Amino acid sequence: MFEIKENLEEYQFDPSSHSPNVKILNLIKSGKKVLDVGCASGYLAARLVKKKCQVFGIEIDKKAAQKASKHCQKVINDDVELIDKLPFPQNFFDIVVLSDILEHLKRPDLVLIKLKKYLADDGVIIASIPNVARIEIRLKLALGRFDYQESGILKRDHLRFFTLSSAKKMFQEAGFKITKIEPTGLGSRVRIFPTLFAFQFIIVAQI
Repeated sequence: MFEIKENLEEYQFDPSSHSPNVKILNLIKSGKKVLDVGCASGYLAARLVKKKCQVFGIEIDKKAAQKASKHCQKVINDDVELIDKLPFPQNFFDIVVLSDILEHLKRPDLVLIKLKKYLADDGVIIASIPNVARIEIRLKLALGRFDYQESGILKRDHLRFFTLSSAKKMFQEAGFKITKIEPTGLGSRVRIFPTLFAFQFIIVAQI
């Protein structure tokens, strides 16, 4: 999983009503047991604790993990792709959050499969995934350009790129049933042609 090397300030809670942070927070009811994979400095965990949730985190960056430990009951400072077994019982979590994480992984499909056994029978995974089919990227591709950037959908440390169709297929092949899809950014505001205008998609899925 990715490391936060240059600037922890980059990973902060976005209070915009159309942001993935707010949309994910609103999808989680009070009192839930939550695993936040790639919890960064714990900016989401801090708000979930206020909703009386029990929050546990996984974070590869040591400095970020230390910050997150102020809000989480336990933070595992490790790469989620390299962890063979998590120190939790099966069916332990009501919710697993994967906020802008899957695109940083070599095999996100295998991580989804790995996490399944830690999810309660009626639990859900909530993931936000950048939309590589957004209109400006399509236009750049039409001009023969695919330029990596310091931030955004084409961020330099993204290893995987998803359209809504390929993201749905990955979840389904990992054994999940998608129950909700919510666009973020402009796609959330205009509500037309979400695959063209959404910056990310929030995917809610259960076993």
